[in-house]
Amino acid sequence: MTRRHLLALLAAVAVVLAGCGGEGSTINDQMRQGDQKGYVAGDGTIQVLAPEERETVITLEGTTLEDEAWSSQDHLGEVVVVNVWGSWCGPCVEEAPDLEEVATEFAEAGEPVQFIGVNSRDSVPSALAFQQKYDVSYPSLQDDGGRTRAQLQGLAVATPTTMVLDGQGRLAARVSGPVEASALRGLVEDVLKSESAR
Repeated sequence: MTRRHLLALLAAVAVVLAGCGGEGSTINDQMRQGDQKGYVAGDGTIQVLAPEERETVITLEGTTLEDEAWSSQDHLGEVVVVNVWGSWCGPCVEEAPDLEEVATEFAEAGEPVQFIGVNSRDSVPSALAFQQKYDVSYPSLQDDGGRTRAQLQGLAVATPTTMVLDGQGRLAARVSGPVEASALRGLVEDVLKSESAR
């Protein structure tokens, strides 16, 4: 690729990102603002990757709302479900019972599945209040101005976004927007099957 083609490509990407902003600021700027304006809502698009197509390794770490260190490295060998959410996000409120339903099912079945939330734009008290109100049993990482979310490598622009990582920490599936229990259950079961077939 020539330098001119590279510059044209970068300019096109910048235009697309600017278009997502809604108010002329970048997505990262919007995440740091802590208000409810300009966030990108997903349309529920589901992306599924076969084992041979999984090239993106996600390493996620941060501090939970309960002030404990958490790292995806401690859960290698398990399927990890990452959900990006905010208490101010209507679709996040709608999907909360579905996420909890599936998390509880896999936990009660003794399956090697770990759920982790990534909070966006909430204070710790607000996020904890959300967890309590919707009986969320799994932990969430505190918002830290978007740094934790940035570890998801730009794959969680929409709020909410749910990502399923396989036992090697590779992205296996992603839902951009709210997810329903039946869809999430199927995605996790498929990844569990692919893990047992290795």
